[in-house]
Amino acid sequence: MTHSRIAAVALTIGCLFSSAAALAADPVHCDKADSLQIRGDVPAAISFDVYRQLRPLNAQRIALFQSAGEVKHLPDGLAVCQIVDDGVDDPSAILVQLPQGKNAWWVSSVNVQAAAQMTD
Repeated sequence: MTHSRIAAVALTIGCLFSSAAALAADPVHCDKADSLQIRGDVPAAISFDVYRQLRPLNAQRIALFQSAGEVKHLPDGLAVCQIVDDGVDDPSAILVQLPQGKNAWWVSSVNVQAAAQMTD
């Protein structure tokens, strides 16, 4: 019984520290011209190479990369900032910075819209 209580306390403390670290990250602020919104639930890739390997999209490929931490699910309506100078000459891919976090993620250009178009 004592071991399970110690484990529960350790788990609780670990969760509190990880939550505090996630909240401590500075939110991203972008210029109005670079403000975008995710349209639809979309997989985002950690690198352009992973983005290309996801195409054409299928559930098995997405699950494989997601379990490896190379793909992240971005929810519909999430506000993001476009990184304009991404170094890639592919108009179908857009590099975005999330409101919280340090990594940038690649998404399909069909899955974003300008923040000014958010009238729904």
